[in-house]
Amino acid sequence: MPENPPSNRTKVTVQEAHLLVSPAQSSKLAALRDRARGVEVAPVVIPANPINTALSDDVAAELRKARRLIDGRCAVIMGNYPKAKQNKLFSLRFGPIEELKKLPVSVIFKRLDLDSQLLDQRLLGKLDYHGHTPE
Repeated sequence: MPENPPSNRTKVTVQEAHLLVSPAQSSKLAALRDRARGVEVAPVVIPANPINTALSDDVAAELRKARRLIDGRCAVIMGNYPKAKQNKLFSLRFGPIEELKKLPVSVIFKRLDLDSQLLDQRLLGKLDYHGHTPE
C-alpha cells in the first residue's frame, strides 16, 4: 500500500465566534438562558380595567369574582404558549382577548371552559367583562 505523503497544510483554529444576534437583544436566547439557569418565568399579567361604577355592590362583587376567574384562566392558557406567540395562539383558539371581553360573562365562561356554578349568573345577567350591557 502506498503511504500518504505528509501534507503541507497548516491547521487553523477559530478563536472567536460571533452570533448573528446579540444575546441581550434576543428574547428567545434569553428564555433559553433563563431555562438553563432554572430561573422561574413570571406569568402573564393582564392589566385590570375599572368596573362600571353604576352597578350595585352585590353585582360589582360578583363581577370582580368573575373577572378574577377569567383573568386567571387566560393567564394559565397563555402561559402554555411560547412567549413570542401567546397573543396570536390565544386569539386563534378563543378570539382576540379584547373581543372576548366584550361578550357576556356567561359566554366567556363557556368559551374558556370555566365552571359557571362558581358565580351567581342571575346577578350578572348579560353584563360583559367591564360591567356594561353589550349591544
